[in-house]
Amino acid sequence: MKRAAVLLAALLGCDPLLGGRCEGGWVPSPGACDAGAADAGPSTDIVVERDAGAPADVGVAMDAGDAAVDGGDALTDVVARDVGATDTACTPPEVLCDGACVDPASSRAHCGGCGRACSGAQICASGVCSSFCAPPLLLCDGVCIDPQTDPENCGGCDVVCSTGICNAGRCRDARAGHLVLIGHDYEATRPDQNRVLGNSVFLSASSAPRVATYAVGARASGVSNAGDAIRQVAGLRAWTELPVATAEALPAAFSVDTTDVVLIHHLAAATDESIAALALRVAGPAVGFVRAGGVVVVLDGPGPGRGTWPIADATGLLTATGHVVVTGGAAEVRSGADAVAIGLPVAYRAEQGSVAFTGTDGAGVVIAAAAGPVVIHRVVFGR
Repeated sequence: MKRAAVLLAALLGCDPLLGGRCEGGWVPSPGACDAGAADAGPSTDIVVERDAGAPADVGVAMDAGDAAVDGGDALTDVVARDVGATDTACTPPEVLCDGACVDPASSRAHCGGCGRACSGAQICASGVCSSFCAPPLLLCDGVCIDPQTDPENCGGCDVVCSTGICNAGRCRDARAGHLVLIGHDYEATRPDQNRVLGNSVFLSASSAPRVATYAVGARASGVSNAGDAIRQVAGLRAWTELPVATAEALPAAFSVDTTDVVLIHHLAAATDESIAALALRVAGPAVGFVRAGGVVVVLDGPGPGRGTWPIADATGLLTATGHVVVTGGAAEVRSGADAVAIGLPVAYRAEQGSVAFTGTDGAGVVIAAAAGPVVIHRVVFGR
C-alpha cells in the first residue's frame, strides 16, 4: 500500500518529506522519506495524501488492508478504520436481542426469549406475559421485577446497588463464588467419584455449610448416594441439609443469609419444559447468590429428556449445549490443582449414569472423558 503511495506521490510531484520531517508512517532516508517501516503506534488508520488543489479529505470507514483509488488524478480520500471491536457481551442473566442487552425474565419486548413481545398492557413476569405482577414480583416503571435479585430495584423500586449485586433483597459486596456442573447422577458410585461432589460442596467458605437440596423429579437412589458422597468427604466436618420441596420455593434458597450451597440433583423424571421453566426461574437468583459468595452445584445424567444441565447454562456463567453418555469410560483429571479434584487419582471409571457435556467453551474443565468435559467448575469473582 505504502509503496504504491510513494509511486503515486512521485508521479504527482508530491513528497512525503514535508517541512524537513517525515509524515506519520514514513522513516527518514538520505534526501527523502522511505515507506519501509510503519509507525509503531496503536492506530491502524490509513492516510493517503490528495493531489494539490483536490477537495478536502473525507473520512471513509473501511476494513484494514482495503484502499480504493480515485478514478481521476487525485488519490483517495482519507480512510480510517476503528480498531476497537464493539463490545456485545451482556451481563448474565441478560441476553443480546436486537443489539441490546435485555433480561428475558422482565423485558416486554423479549419476554422469555428474543422477539417474544407482550401485547397491549401486558407485562413480563418471570419470562411470561401477564396482566399483573405475580408475587414476589414487583411493578417498577411498568416492568415486573424481582426485588430479591434486581440490582436496580433491590428490595424495592429504585433501590440501586453500587456493587451491582442484589441477593435476597439486599445489596451485597462482591465475593468469590462457585458454579459446578457435574456429569454424574450418583445412582451408581464409588469413593473416588464421591469426592467430586463432596469437594464441590465444601468449596463453601463456611466451616459448617448449609446445603439447600432440590430433588423434585430426581431418583431416590441418586439422592441417597449423593448424601453419602457429601458425608464421606465431610468426615468430622459439620454440614446441614435443607431440602427444598417445590420449584416455587427454590429461588428463595439462593440467599447467602440462610444458605451456603445450593445442590440441584439430576432431575431425570422432569420434562424438558419444566427444566426450562425452572432454569428461567432460578437464573437470576443463582447469579446473585454466586456473586455474593455462594456455591451452586448442578448434577446431570442420562434420561429421556435433555438433562439438567440447562439450569447451569441459563446463568450465563458457563456454557453447555447438550450431553452424551460416557458410562464405563475413563474420567481423567485435567486440572489437578482445582479444589474439586482434591484426593482424586489421575483417572477413575465413570460409573453408570455419567455424561460428558457438549458445546462448552473449554473453560473451567476439571475432569473430562474422551467425548468432552465431565466436570466444569467456574469461579465467579463478583461482577
